[in-house]
Amino acid sequence: MTTTVDTKGSVPLPAEVLQESGVHPGDELDVLAEDGDIILRKTVQAPQENLLDILRGLKGLPIPKRDRSPVRNVPL
Repeated sequence: MTTTVDTKGSVPLPAEVLQESGVHPGDELDVLAEDGDIILRKTVQAPQENLLDILRGLKGLPIPKRDRSPVRNVPL
């Protein structure tokens, strides 16, 4: 399969290659130059937990009861 570098230096990747490799819009790729070849690799990133995911993980855990008393008595 071949593709052509455009005037801006962009290289469109064929849809078939993207589908087979599991690359989606917004994914980051590492670009390497080795022995005259250009190599693209999917960047592997640790999944980032957002607040919603954290809260979903807490579902079902008991919620501690809180009263209006201070957590600890601190002498002034």
